[in-house]
Amino acid sequence: MLYGEIPPTLGNCTSLETLGLAYCRLNGTIPPQLGNLRQLKLLTLQNNSLSGPIPDQLAQCTRIQVISLNDNMLEGEIPSFIGEFSALKTLNLANNYLKGEIPADIGNVRSLNHLYLFGNRLTGNIPYELNQLSQLQILDASSNNLSGPMNISPDHLISLEFLVISSNFLQGEIPKDFCSRNSSLHNLFLAGNQLTGTINGLLSCTSLQSLDLSNNSLTGSIPHAIDQLTELVNLALHNNSLTGPIPHQIGNLTNLEILSLYHNHLTDSIPVEIGKLKRLALLFLYENQMSGTIPEELTNCTSLQEVDFFGNHFSGTIPDQIGNLKNLIVLQLRENDLSGPIPPSLGYCNSLQQLALADNSLTGSLPDTFGFLTELNLITLYNNSLAGDLPRSLLGLKNLSIINLSHNKFSGTVEPLTGSDLLTVFDLTNNSFSGQIPLELFKSRNLSRIRLGHNQLTGPIPSQVGLLHQLVSLDLSDNDLTGEMPLSLSNCKGLTHLLLNGNRLSGYIPSWVFRDLVSLGELDLSSNNFSGDIPKEIGNCSALIKLSLYNNKLTGPIPVEITKLTLLNVLNLQKNKLSGPVPPEIQQCKKLYELRLSENLLTGPIPSELSSLTELQVILDLSYNDLSGQIPDTLGNLLKLERLNLSFNQLQGALPDSLVRLTSLHRLNLSSNLLQGEIPLALSSFPQNSFSGNNLCGVPMGPCSDPPVSKGKHLSKAEVEGIIVAIVLVSAIVCVALMYIMARIWSNWREVSVSTSDCEESNSKRWVGNGDKIQASKYRKLGPTSTRVGSSEEKHSWGSDTSVLRMKNDAAC
Repeated sequence: MLYGEIPPTLGNCTSLETLGLAYCRLNGTIPPQLGNLRQLKLLTLQNNSLSGPIPDQLAQCTRIQVISLNDNMLEGEIPSFIGEFSALKTLNLANNYLKGEIPADIGNVRSLNHLYLFGNRLTGNIPYELNQLSQLQILDASSNNLSGPMNISPDHLISLEFLVISSNFLQGEIPKDFCSRNSSLHNLFLAGNQLTGTINGLLSCTSLQSLDLSNNSLTGSIPHAIDQLTELVNLALHNNSLTGPIPHQIGNLTNLEILSLYHNHLTDSIPVEIGKLKRLALLFLYENQMSGTIPEELTNCTSLQEVDFFGNHFSGTIPDQIGNLKNLIVLQLRENDLSGPIPPSLGYCNSLQQLALADNSLTGSLPDTFGFLTELNLITLYNNSLAGDLPRSLLGLKNLSIINLSHNKFSGTVEPLTGSDLLTVFDLTNNSFSGQIPLELFKSRNLSRIRLGHNQLTGPIPSQVGLLHQLVSLDLSDNDLTGEMPLSLSNCKGLTHLLLNGNRLSGYIPSWVFRDLVSLGELDLSSNNFSGDIPKEIGNCSALIKLSLYNNKLTGPIPVEITKLTLLNVLNLQKNKLSGPVPPEIQQCKKLYELRLSENLLTGPIPSELSSLTELQVILDLSYNDLSGQIPDTLGNLLKLERLNLSFNQLQGALPDSLVRLTSLHRLNLSSNLLQGEIPLALSSFPQNSFSGNNLCGVPMGPCSDPPVSKGKHLSKAEVEGIIVAIVLVSAIVCVALMYIMARIWSNWREVSVSTSDCEESNSKRWVGNGDKIQASKYRKLGPTSTRVGSSEEKHSWGSDTSVLRMKNDAAC
């Protein structure tokens, strides 16, 4: 527990041979006075907080054998005087802030056994002079910024057992015949560089036990002669660009315990000879392009603890004898083409802790033997075709933490999965589970994610959900849940995703949702039976990114407080009974890329301020409302918009020319409004139904000289009143004209009657002898009147009537 600085007065102890101050709490610099310790053989100051450079005065300690200054905060360069320490056996400068190049003078220290330089900021090439260190057993210069070719040659470093230069920037190919026949190299770690070429040059390193070439740019295939490395225990070639199959000679490496080949371009099947690797504990083949079946011989590798075949094209069934792998801890077969049932013997792998069989084509039900997997803490079976009820034996899995059985065909109750109190993730989305949500689920107080959407669950949302204070995501969508939202849910203050859509929930949307759940990023209450107003407290949820309330029975105006949701990307309020105007303040939601307000009772004009929503891309839908006025010219600023729907409103006027700037638009619907005028040519590529029900002309409608008649056009109230007034006026004029004509006719009748009242002539003379004169007199008297009336039929009619009148006059005489 010593702290403070190293006293400079220690330099007065000139007979001192050993100075050990490691693993203390010392700070400050290394005193230059330590250079006075000419007899010093061992200096260990590691694991402190020493800073500053390595003092030049230490050059006087020429008898030094061990220098351990690792795990401090030393700066500067490695001093070249170290090359003068002829007795030095161990130099450990690891995990500091040393920079510059490795001094070539270190190659003069022929007595050096251990050289640790890892975890610094060293640059430049590895000096070739280090190959002179014939006694060197360990060289670790990993995690620096070294570059250039591999200048180290075990052919010269005949005592070298550990060579570690991982996590640098070495380039070029591995030299051919990298090792001599007498090489002592047991461990070669060159991972995390930029090496290219093949691995064939290492086949001469027959004493290798651990070989790590991962995270480079090596190419070619794994050589068939790999079995020359008979001592290999660990082989790591992952994260390269190796191609071709795994050679069957791999089965001759009977000492192999770790085989890591993931993230390459390997093809073909797993060789059956792999079954000879009785000591194999870790087998990583994930993210390759391998195919074929998983060989039954793999189950002979009874020492296997971890198997990971993720992201290949393996097909067929899981081997029936998989249960032979009693030591198996991790089985990862996700994202392949496996089919058939899960073998019951898998339940006998009673050391299994993680089981991932997702993203395959597995069928059948879960075996009852899964109840024996008492160590299991993770099970992911999603995206398969598994079916049936869950076995009751699963209640015995008390260590389960993560369950994901989503996107299968399971049915029955979910209760068998609630035996553990350690659950953190519970995902059964898109199955056919039924019944109520079991209360036992809420014993796991660390649950952070519950996803039960797209099932057939019934009943209310249990109030016990409020006990889950760690809950982040709750998805109960698309079930048949009823009742109101439980008040206890307000205790889940960390909720970021709340999805209750597609149920039969009712009542008002409670204000506490927006008062207490202020961390919500996604809220979906759509397709329920919620009623009443949208609470004004909605503005408190400033983290909301997606808000969907569509297909409810909500009324009242869109609250202006909704415009405080400045992070909102998606706003969907369609298919309600919302009224009032579209709030212009919505322009403050500048990150909106989807806005749906259709099928409501909104009135007033379309706010020109919508033009500020320049991120709108997916859709702007205001259809099926009662909006009026003109389409704002500023809508042309929505350059990213792909769909625009303003249909079935009362919009009028001409189409603004600015709409032609919407070059991303691929769907447009302006139908059933009161729009008129010519359609801009740039919009002519849209179909007729985009414009029908208006008084628009031009392509794709009829030519403007003969504008198309709108079918089913709805007349406004003002237009109807105008037509009625016109009909009344015309009717009145017609009636007055008729009355005037009838008055004139009556006047003419009276004149005729008076002029024919002469009684001096006898009847026979008037009717037989002087008939022509009578007719002439008749026409002469009626001539002017006949001219005013007009037609010959009317003259004949008037003539007949006059004769009758004359006959009456004659009779009177």
